[in-house]
Amino acid sequence: MAIRMTGETKASGAEGGGKGAPFRKVALRPGQIVLALEAAGNTCSVALGRMTASKPEILAAENRAMEHGQAIALVPMIAAVMAKAGLAMQAIDAVAVGIGPGGFTGLRIALSTARGLGLALQVPVIGLSSFQASAVALPPAIREGGDIVVLLDSRRSEPYAAWLGPDLGFRATPILLDEAGLAALLARVSPATITGDGLSLWTQGWPEGGRPEEGRPEGAWPEGCKIQPGGSDATALLDLAAEIDGRFQVAPMPFYLREPDVSLPKAG
Repeated sequence: MAIRMTGETKASGAEGGGKGAPFRKVALRPGQIVLALEAAGNTCSVALGRMTASKPEILAAENRAMEHGQAIALVPMIAAVMAKAGLAMQAIDAVAVGIGPGGFTGLRIALSTARGLGLALQVPVIGLSSFQASAVALPPAIREGGDIVVLLDSRRSEPYAAWLGPDLGFRATPILLDEAGLAALLARVSPATITGDGLSLWTQGWPEGGRPEEGRPEGAWPEGCKIQPGGSDATALLDLAAEIDGRFQVAPMPFYLREPDVSLPKAG
């Protein structure tokens, strides 16, 4: 099926055009098949969806809890999803991928896999925010009831934080926050729904010397906060990709809020 391209946004290194090339949003139409990949967070997730006039029809999906090993798991998961759906790779009309922020290794693997598939299949690759995917996964009554703060695991003691409106638009620039900074944000936003895979990085109210009991990662949150454990996955990416006019689509480039944890070799 033909894909219609819409408005352009600038992105350094955007898919298909090199550094500084514009990213062209994709106008997905009912009946088109989209493969989604998400490996930026604490899961490795693949989903295949058929676009409809409203919410995508999920044809097959796999979701595994995973912080390491995405390089080994992701391609077999794609093959398994395509087999479950009974479709060949050539049936794919576009590839959607989470751009993070999150774990550097999983993020880069998902992005490079998505770009490779886009090149091999000659289909567009769509980037989507893991912050917005975490929020769109909330039940509609909660998602549309007020502002949302999404906390994503940074693999450090501070979460990545984003403040979103009920329309899932960013109300402020996402940031890496320590606990004092997060407390200030929550005081500003409250009452709000708090979600994401980084809830356990809020430690106020924890028992002294340890984590709270299993199933209660939220500690003592400010009054008025509504806690909804969750996170981004590939089915949520499909929901974002299907939004009218491609309003959530961005270039398939990694979204970093801190430098990678790497050690440079010592000189001489």
